[in-house]
This record gives sequence, structure tokens and C-alpha cells, in this order.
Amino acid sequence: MKKLKNFFSNLDIAGAAIAAVMLVIGILFIIFPQGLLKIVCYVSGAIVVIGGLTRAILGFKADTEVHAYDIITDIFIVAAGVLLIISPDFIAELVTVLLGLLLLVDSVLKLIDSRQAYKSGGEWIPGVVIGAVCAVLGIVIIFNPFATTRLLMVFVGISMVLDAVCSLAVYIYFAVRDGKEQPPRDNVTDI
Repeated sequence: MKKLKNFFSNLDIAGAAIAAVMLVIGILFIIFPQGLLKIVCYVSGAIVVIGGLTRAILGFKADTEVHAYDIITDIFIVAAGVLLIISPDFIAELVTVLLGLLLLVDSVLKLIDSRQAYKSGGEWIPGVVIGAVCAVLGIVIIFNPFATTRLLMVFVGISMVLDAVCSLAVYIYFAVRDGKEQPPRDNVTDI
């Protein structure tokens, strides 16, 4: 029980949770490539339209003065929601580009962490390898060499799964390693 507690105290919980969520989303993209994206677009579109209309109605009912920029903002919010609902394929391409950019940003962060690990004498090679793989996957997703959205969504899912598994492995490795480096608490004497 003490080892498990020590493991969780050394684990980057936030990073591991994000990696786990990316793993689940990646698996869902592999299993339901187009269906999942359309469902996300429809649900998001409905939420955005309802939010925009609610904002507009509450703005007109309020005793405060309604500004032109509030009306324009509400129109753009509702239009974005309608676009999500009526054109999920366009949004799918936009989302994949954003996911590709997310992978590129993640790869840069991994490379920065690896550089810091190198400077401090730590293990840096796994971070460089994972960062390079994420960068390549992100670039491939952004430039979309695939003929169909379905195939692209499967590739996005595989990329997300690979990134999440690599990230989880790194978080677990460092949590286990840091747990072994700490001296046993029983042998420490208080001064």
C-alpha cells in the first residue's frame, strides 16, 4: 500500500489524466471515425445555438442598454452553431487541422522537457523520440494526404492513441523511478 501511495504522489496526475482522455478519444475515433465527429458537431452546434439565442434573449430582456457589438456577437455565435450542425464535414477538416496543431504543440513541449532533462543530466532520449514522432504525426494530419475523411479520422485516432500511450508510459516511468530514488522513511531520523 505504501508503494502505491508513493507511486501516486510522484505521478503527474494532471498529465496522466489528459493522456488517458486522449487515449479514450483516440480509441473512439478509430472505432467510430465519422459518426463520432458528426455527433460531436451536432451536439456542439446545438449547445452553441442555444447559448447564442439565450444570450440574445437575456440581453434584450435586461434593463441595460443593448450594444451593437452584443448583437453582432450573438449573430456570430448562432451562425457558428448552425454551421456546426449543417456542415459537419467542413468542421471535421477544421478539427483535424486543430488536432494536428495540438500534436505539434505537444511535440514541442516534449522536446523542451527533453532539453531540460538533458541539461539536468536526466533521461532525455525517450522525450526526443516521442516528440519527433508526435511532430511527424501532426504534420501528416495537417497536410491531410488521405482521400476520405473516414480514413483521416482513423489516422487521427491512431495518432492520439500513440501519443497518449507514450505520454502515459513516460509519466508512469518517472513516477516509478522517482519512487525508487527516495530513501525509505523508516531509516530517516529527525534532528
